[in-house]
Amino acid sequence: MAQHPGAARRHHSLRLGRKAYPYLSILPVLIVVALFAIYPIIHAVRMSFYKYLLTRPNDHPFVGLGNFIEVITSYYFKNSIQVTAIYTVAAVVGVVIYGLGVALLLNTSIKLAGPLKIVILLPWALPAVVSGLLWKWILNADFGILNGLLYALGLIDSYIPFLADPTLAKLSLIMAFIWKEGPLVAIFFLAGLQLIPDEYYEAAKIDGGSAWTIFRHVKVPLLRAVFLIVIVYETMTAILTFDTIYVLTGGGPADSTALISWFAYAEIFKGLNLGHGIALAIIIAAVTLVLILVYLRALKPEEATS
Repeated sequence: MAQHPGAARRHHSLRLGRKAYPYLSILPVLIVVALFAIYPIIHAVRMSFYKYLLTRPNDHPFVGLGNFIEVITSYYFKNSIQVTAIYTVAAVVGVVIYGLGVALLLNTSIKLAGPLKIVILLPWALPAVVSGLLWKWILNADFGILNGLLYALGLIDSYIPFLADPTLAKLSLIMAFIWKEGPLVAIFFLAGLQLIPDEYYEAAKIDGGSAWTIFRHVKVPLLRAVFLIVIVYETMTAILTFDTIYVLTGGGPADSTALISWFAYAEIFKGLNLGHGIALAIIIAAVTLVLILVYLRALKPEEATS
């Protein structure tokens, strides 16, 4: 028996409505993302091809890749790239070693594991500016607690100006980064360690594996996915470090702690050159993306679960 035309139309409309529902349900989210994420990115890329000097608000001539060429060929860019590379490698390696060591300690059955978790988490809970101010007080050349402790122990004859020496300033910045980011890394590794089945450890012990053998052949391979997450996140965080630099060193002394993020800030807010600042921001994003792709290819977390 032939279906009534009105019923067929209703059935067709109902079927179209069911197909369209998933797309309509996420449409508000897509609109918000487009307005507050995609559009600003497109607008920023467009602005990078124009000369935007905040001292000349009504004059924005098209310069093509001029902004990129000017920042890349400047002394400050070469210096900031070098400083950023050294800082990022040292900070990421340091925070991974620190976080993994703390996680291994907390994963044991020591009595103080509970209180230690709270104490270790405190630095991560502090805002970056507060953390920077705290380290500025600790490293102060006149009344810093670190100098006072070293002097009391007889390790130094006079107070050391940690933030006035280029090498010590770099080390101080790296130390502050590890102290601030270490707790989060430790939690990541601790979660990964607690997901490893006990059977793996028992099998390794039956085979006569030592603590080092178990760590190397059981824990590290099974933590590969965690290593990837930690390294990617901390690399991004290190490259984009700004708050601590602003409070602790101000990019000095002699631009020794002027990371590329600080260079971008200086171009916009000190040089009042918005075009240069946006060009640097795009370069930072591109470099970070390339590093993430390299990490994904090198670590290959899926192999750990295969």
